[in-house]
Formats: sequence, structure tokens, C-alpha cells
Amino acid sequence: MIKCIFFILWLCFSVNMVSAKYLLVSSASEINMRKWTSGDTIVMKNGNWIDQTIVFRGVGMKFHPVVLLAQTPGKVILKGNSSLSFSGSFLEISGLFFYNGTLKEKDIISFRTSTTSIAENCSLYNTAIVSCNPSEKTVDNKWVSMYGKDNIVANCTFANKTNSGTLLVVWLDKDVIPNHIIENNYFGYRNPNKDDSGKELNGQEIIRIGDSHTSMQTAGVTVKGNFFEDCNGETEIISNKSCGNNYSNNIFVACKGTLTLRHGNDCTVDGNYFIGNGVPGTGGVRIIGENHKVYNNYFENLNGTDFRAAICLVRGKENSEAYEYFQVKNALVAFNTMVNCSQSFSINYNNSSFKLPPIGSVIAFNHVYNTSSTKINVEIDKTSGADMDVKWQNNLMNQGKYENFKFSENQVITGIDPNMIQVGTNPNIYEPGSNTGLSAYITSDYPEITQDIRGRSRAGHKLPGASQVSGESSLDAPSKDSVGATFLEI
Repeated sequence: MIKCIFFILWLCFSVNMVSAKYLLVSSASEINMRKWTSGDTIVMKNGNWIDQTIVFRGVGMKFHPVVLLAQTPGKVILKGNSSLSFSGSFLEISGLFFYNGTLKEKDIISFRTSTTSIAENCSLYNTAIVSCNPSEKTVDNKWVSMYGKDNIVANCTFANKTNSGTLLVVWLDKDVIPNHIIENNYFGYRNPNKDDSGKELNGQEIIRIGDSHTSMQTAGVTVKGNFFEDCNGETEIISNKSCGNNYSNNIFVACKGTLTLRHGNDCTVDGNYFIGNGVPGTGGVRIIGENHKVYNNYFENLNGTDFRAAICLVRGKENSEAYEYFQVKNALVAFNTMVNCSQSFSINYNNSSFKLPPIGSVIAFNHVYNTSSTKINVEIDKTSGADMDVKWQNNLMNQGKYENFKFSENQVITGIDPNMIQVGTNPNIYEPGSNTGLSAYITSDYPEITQDIRGRSRAGHKLPGASQVSGESSLDAPSKDSVGATFLEI
């Protein structure tokens, strides 16, 4: 009986593979005309595809997906009002180049074809969207909208968005945990649209995961290995608005904003690089909500302060609405390195009418290294901060200023020579040399943190800051050569 069942399954699978189609197409209508099945490959012919609305539907299998690809990666150029939406399961899209488009009525790429037909286990690879903007800059549209679950956006390039609207949004549905992966992409060159008073308009993030209405839902999204450059749309480069997301091994270069844990709880920010190059308004990580962990990150030459400090723990609002500011609770900020940042820690900063300071939080084993004593290491806004509960432990800071912050010798240690040297990595970060004074403060605390920013073991002997001084490195920072679409150099 069992052999019979296996034979029937094998027979069905074999028939399906025999019927798989390989088709060269030259218009959207040829793609839209049918529902594709496992093993089908649709090849889009090289050339300019103008005002093409592609609606791609199919059901594939894990090892035999339905594939939609360019005849030559980067040579299928979609212009004008062109868009792509797709739904089904195990679909793979690759090699498309959306360039100089003018679409304004909907998303350029959407992981659904209707409100009830969404994508699951689908992948967008090696695709680019560049300079696709309607003429009216205040028009709000999205370049990529992710729906469904277990989808991937990888090795894509997104650059020069000039109109309003978040570039990439993860949308949440009730009782669905998306578990998407956004990795090895390039995001670049966005400048803000402003109101008549010169203030940045809201909603110009690069990535947003969830929204205020779904912020208490678990999303489980992983954002890793991405390169962000000159992403200056607003204060929030990434806006986290859901729970349980992980941001790791990304690099932010000269971005005038922060990775902002705006709504939601239980997120992790580890092993990221924030390189400000001294550009005004460049920042690091802003923390709002509960149970967030921020560790093993590297911050250098950031010029932002307050909300745009290297690390900002925000003051919350009593009886906060979903779209406002919840109190920071149980945050862990540990083993981060700050080098020559204008303000390394901004604690309890927000509107003076808000009353809820951070509580139950720990700031431990961080390393602040300044070559000038004019930098602000820690600034605490005392407004309504009497009940603040933040534990400081063994943070090494060689020189700099402290505003409204008095510390004991086991909270902040000063005057230690860390022997910081540039180590020739890309980016060329500072790390402690072999005879560093930091070695007197190693710890075995926080066993869940098992490696440093470069993938070296931290088992039992963690140095303050993001880096160990020895061990084999197994993790490189993203570079412009290692991310994005293979057919495009930015």
C-alpha cells in the first residue's frame, strides 16, 4: 500500500515536470494570461517594456519553483507606468530593471495580486528600481510592498527615490507571522521632501516593518547584510513597527537618521555599522518600547544628537496611543563601540510633556573612544526623569563630557588607554590592540552573546565594546561590491 502511494506521488510529480513550460515572452499579457505551475520558466525578452502591468500568478514547489526572469539580467527595462504584482507560492523573480518610471497610483512591486491573493515562499532577486518617481514629489507611493509570509528580497538595488512614501514596506495581516528576509540589498540616495516650514515630511523611511495599528503583532522579519548610503528621507531610516524582528550586519554610511525601534517589542539590533563621516544629522539606534536588545554595534563619526544620537533611549508618554511613544522597559544596550560621535548616549529625551523615563534597562560593557574631549559621552534629559531605572555597568569611556549624569567607578570607567587602532577592514574600523587597557574588564556575563561584530568567539571572555582582540573572523561588513543587483553599479 505504501509503495503504491509513493508510486502515485512520483507519477504526479513526473507528469507535472514533463508538462513544465519554458516560454520567451515580450509583453505583460503573455505573463498574465495563465496561472503558472511548478517548473515553469517565463523569460522576459530583452528590451524596453513601457507601461506594462505584470500580474504573475503561480504555484510552484520548493525545489521546482515557478521562475520569471530577464533574458539577460538588467536588459529588461521597465519604464513609464510599469509594475509587477505576484501571488501564489514558490515563485522566483530575477533580473528586472525598473528605471525612470513614473507610476504613482500603486506599488511598483507588490507581493500580492489582490487583497486575498498573496505571496508565500516567494523570492525577488537581482532586481533594481532606480529613479522611478512621479513628477509630483508629494505623491505617496511604495516601491516594494511585502505581504504574505516567508518571502525574500535579496541582492536588489534601490536608489534615487525622490517622492514621498516609504521605499519598502512589510505589511502585517492578523494572525500571520511574516518571517520575511531582506538581505544583501543596496539602498541609496534619498533626500527629504519638506513642508513649507522646512520640516521633513513623515513617511519617507527606507524600510518600515508594520505600522502603528499592527505594532503589537510578531513579524519575525530579518534584515541583514544590507548597505544603506545617503538615505536621508527622515529621522527614521528603518522604522520598526512590530515585534520580534532582527537587524544584523547592516551598514549605514552618511545616513541622516537612525534605525528606529518606533513601535513594538522584543527586537534585536546586533553587529551593525553606523559610519557618519561627520555628516550633520547622522545617527545610530533609537529605542522605544519593551525588551529590545542592542549589542555588538559600531558607531563612528556620527554628528547627530538627541533623537539622532548614537544610542537614544526615549522618554514615553502616559497612556500612549498606538501611534505615540511607549515607555522604554527592559532594554539591554551592551558591547557597543562608539568612536568620535558627537553624542554617544542620549537618555530620556523627548517632548517635555511626556513623563515616563526608561526603566528596568541595562547599559553595560560599552566602549566610547574619543580623540577629543569635546564630545558628549552621556546626556540625560532630567525632565520628568526622577523615577528613571537604568543600570550602568563597566562602560569604558576614555574622555568626553557628561550632561546631567554622575556616575560611580563601576558604572563608567575613565582614563583607561584602549590602544585603539584602525585594522584595515572595509570599513576601516577602530579596534583595541593586543595591549589594550580594556582587557582588565573582560566578562563572562551575557552568555547569549556568543560572537563579536566580526564573528569572532566571545565565549567566556568578552571585552567591552563590539570587538575582541583575537580569534578568527568569520563575518565581514557588507560592501557596495557584495550587495545589490549584479548588473548595476551605483
